Amino acid sequence: MIRTSSSSSFVRLVIGLAVLACQIMGGGTERGLLMDHVLQALIIATSTYVIVTLWDRSVSTAGLALFGAIALLGCIQIMPLPCEWLESLRPQPYMPAIGSCSTTTISLSSYRTISGLISCLTMIVLFLALSKFDESELGLLGRFVVAGVLVNLALSFVTFSQSDMSWMSDLLGYQAELGAFQNENHYSVYVAVGILAALTMRPQGYMRVWNLLLVTLVLLFLLAAGSRAGVLIGLFVSLLAFVMIARGSRSAVILAPGLGLVAAAYLYGLWIKFTEVEGDQILDRRDYALTTWDAIRDQWPLGTGFSTFDIVYPRYEKLEQVYSAFVNHAHNDFLELILEGGLAGTLILAGCLAAIVMRFNRVRHRDSARTAFIAILIILVHSTVDYPLRTMGIASLFAFFAALLFARAPGSSAVPGRAIGVAPPRLIEAVQAATPTSEGDQIAR
Repeated sequence: MIRTSSSSSFVRLVIGLAVLACQIMGGGTERGLLMDHVLQALIIATSTYVIVTLWDRSVSTAGLALFGAIALLGCIQIMPLPCEWLESLRPQPYMPAIGSCSTTTISLSSYRTISGLISCLTMIVLFLALSKFDESELGLLGRFVVAGVLVNLALSFVTFSQSDMSWMSDLLGYQAELGAFQNENHYSVYVAVGILAALTMRPQGYMRVWNLLLVTLVLLFLLAAGSRAGVLIGLFVSLLAFVMIARGSRSAVILAPGLGLVAAAYLYGLWIKFTEVEGDQILDRRDYALTTWDAIRDQWPLGTGFSTFDIVYPRYEKLEQVYSAFVNHAHNDFLELILEGGLAGTLILAGCLAAIVMRFNRVRHRDSARTAFIAILIILVHSTVDYPLRTMGIASLFAFFAALLFARAPGSSAVPGRAIGVAPPRLIEAVQAATPTSEGDQIAR
């Protein structure tokens, strides 16, 4: 069966619109949002459609392994186990009262673990669907990511103009602070990393100027957003984008002075931002990390179950570390995953990081792979001080760049070990054996 370019374009359109929907409606950080459930259903439906439609293309083996490992760990966490098995591996306060029951689960809340497991597996399914496309096709899908960035910039412009945005909060089900995001730090990281998708489209001619203007616009919005992590990441991404866009362009010499002026103004704003004193508004994330580490030392063999952090954290919180704001996350996704996943979750995390590094080492000669790796690295670094991957918008962005990193080169085989358009040797032999030949043909052979 030969798939036409129009049908392939429709498949890209379907999955691209799903990714775009996540970016403009998936900025909430609260647990159990209706909008997140709707987006999860959309991602599962569209990803399944892509996987079934492109059945003759292979999916990422690493993605399948990750899906199986996390699904297995999640099932074990909610499986009833004899209390005797867990007594020596878990602190007594987290065990059922003596004689009350004979079985218990590793997860402290099976409902929360199931919900968190669905959220995680949904993004892996999206990654598997995106892995069906090659590097050039993912470059075309990058347009949807850029469109999402532009929509969020437009929404944040409306916010800066002091316009009434209550209608948007009513629609999304959460209070959108900037763009479609509930957290200004998440918004800043999203637009800074999302702009890298413009570089995957290999801009030429006037598109170079357009991309540079877009980068400058992002810089200004990041400075206005006020996120310290965001402005630092934005500066790094902008310098990187200028180098990649202007490389090989005759207009680089003309554009350089203009970018220098923008960078100087940006650095001045950055200095002003970092010299501001916010007093008690700065919550010490070092305390979060140390308290989470205390919990890990007690819970590391089994973990506490996905999405159960805020059940465990208060028991280890010291009185002097209690803030007015409720600590719902560790503000370090690595520590939070180790606490919730235990030793098995730690091994899965280490395997994922190793797979990313090994893959980049193999394809580092590609421009798109370098861009994808930098985007992934920025999100992972930011995950050490926040929880950006807990939002559908940034999680879908991470899945896109991960698929771009693991994508096959354009024109390579979609099925391992098989050239495009060439039937397998065994099939050719079977057809030849079943085809009647005349005596003259046999002599000629």
